[in-house]
Amino acid sequence: MPKDQRLYMTFPIDFHRHPKLQKLPVDVRWTFVEMNGEARLADNDGTFDEDDAEFMWPLEHLDALVRSHPTRPLVLHENGCYVIRDYAEHQETRASREERSRRNTENGRKGGRPPKNRPETDPVPSRFPFGTEPQPTETHTKAESESESEDSSKTSESQSSSNRARVSTDAIPVSAMTKRLAGQRGITSLRSVVDAIRRHCDVAVTADQAFQVSVWLLDKAKTAPAAPQRYVTAAIAKSPAEVQQHIYESMEVA
Repeated sequence: MPKDQRLYMTFPIDFHRHPKLQKLPVDVRWTFVEMNGEARLADNDGTFDEDDAEFMWPLEHLDALVRSHPTRPLVLHENGCYVIRDYAEHQETRASREERSRRNTENGRKGGRPPKNRPETDPVPSRFPFGTEPQPTETHTKAESESESEDSSKTSESQSSSNRARVSTDAIPVSAMTKRLAGQRGITSLRSVVDAIRRHCDVAVTADQAFQVSVWLLDKAKTAPAAPQRYVTAAIAKSPAEVQQHIYESMEVA
């Protein structure tokens, strides 16, 4: 069964019992949860520009979080930013993700991740990435194979067409923060990026994951593209394997 492709944030199991939270109204606690989620989606390591934070959440909620403790509040307000204190101790950061990507890349050069207590009798690891190794099937005559291949092709084509139609018409939920950040980077249609990744890389991603892929591609460009939206979708079509590898490494997709 494939891993869940969504991003996650983490909280300790006794999070709801923390004295700082228990002293806060429930709606302020929920603002803190939302801040962690938006930080993970925006990949900002828990730091929000003052204007963005006050646009997203009520000022009185932010003030309550900043005053949640005399010396160790849940949120700091400094240098024109709202900062989730100790964010890196609980959530994945850009640096930790880049380090994992570096390790994965290094392991890839060595032929894959190191084995975990692999018995000597285990077969040689598959050379086919992402579980795409073909499974053995029974032997068929040439006529049977051609007939089944033709039927399978028609079915696959029909399903593919249906999937494309569903992807194009389904609404894609996008958070207000992600939509705003995407607009700032020139990405006018995250749906088009989601469709391009599905079509060329055969990977289903959320709008927020598509935004992260877009940022990664734009940051890799030697010069800032004049048309970021067109550049991103073209880059996905040009290098689908590289994009697929980045998605699997940075987002831990199955």
